[in-house]
Amino acid sequence: MPKRRESVRWAFVDYIPTDLEEGTNYVAAEFGAVVHRCLEGCGEKVSTPLSPAQWQLYFDGETISLTPSVGNWGLPCKSHYVIHRNTVIWAGPWSDRAVAAAAHSDRASVERHFAPEPLHASRRSYIRQVLQSCFHRR
Repeated sequence: MPKRRESVRWAFVDYIPTDLEEGTNYVAAEFGAVVHRCLEGCGEKVSTPLSPAQWQLYFDGETISLTPSVGNWGLPCKSHYVIHRNTVIWAGPWSDRAVAAAAHSDRASVERHFAPEPLHASRRSYIRQVLQSCFHRR
């Protein structure tokens, strides 16, 4: 079994390659995705969608950081790590209860991020006034 990684490389790509090289994080910015093989060494493909509600990628010109942590709870290895300036910081395991709570929170965050903004009463009132002035017959 391959060894657990302590550091990563990165590659900015137009498309995610079919064959992923161990230890390389492929960044397809146009598609908002970072894909790599699990850093535990199990070889499974890991995809982290980029968005303010999910993962954020930081590139300082030399290194990458990916936040928040990557918890591969659905994989047999159940690995958990943070990538900070190309260094893999291994995090401890989570209980099933903690994983479920985090998954619930993550779903809520994504739903909030992609939900349409509510039309506030003051804006509704303004729109109503504009429409009335446009269509009001004198």
